[in-house]
Amino acid sequence: MKEQIFLMGGNPPIKNHTIVNKIVSSRKIERIIIFTVFRENWEPYMKKYTEVFQSHFPNLNTAYLLLDTEQIDFDSNLDADLIIIGGGNTEKYIATYVNQEFKKYIVHMLNKGVKVIGFSAGSLLLGEKVYVSPNDNTDHQIKIKNGLGVFSQFLISVHYDSWNDKANKDRVEELVNVPIIPLNDHSCLVLDKLGNSIEKID
Repeated sequence: MKEQIFLMGGNPPIKNHTIVNKIVSSRKIERIIIFTVFRENWEPYMKKYTEVFQSHFPNLNTAYLLLDTEQIDFDSNLDADLIIIGGGNTEKYIATYVNQEFKKYIVHMLNKGVKVIGFSAGSLLLGEKVYVSPNDNTDHQIKIKNGLGVFSQFLISVHYDSWNDKANKDRVEELVNVPIIPLNDHSCLVLDKLGNSIEKID
């Protein structure tokens, strides 16, 4: 089983060197594509995603794609070595990225050996089902939404420590009948390309 999917429980940058080493060790990274959504001042924030890789690969080429504001030709973005799906408003990310075209693209890239990192909302939407915490939406309700289905045997809970989300997670576990893996702000769940869990790094 080869590590290919990295589900980060919080926001960038990645501070744990064990996680960084697993991402950079088996493949040279020349091009990173970051999928994000528009928000005020989004551009300077992008450096937080890439700075940790810049030190390993000084000639890094980085592209930022905003699917909510531009038409994207996925066929012209097949040359990435690493794909990052950013964090932010989970429901907006789900509305923007959970569709057949994006799923096909991600599965194709995983099959090519490309690594995929999700941060917070970007981690959540990779699941078949997405648990949206009451801390993560304006209705302050537990929500279960459909995701991309890259992994399916479990759900994840992000920002588990800073959102103090244990009681909510326990309630959701009763509703969905599959385990929910809690991810703290600096935790990472590592999966293979088929969505099988390999290890959790705290």
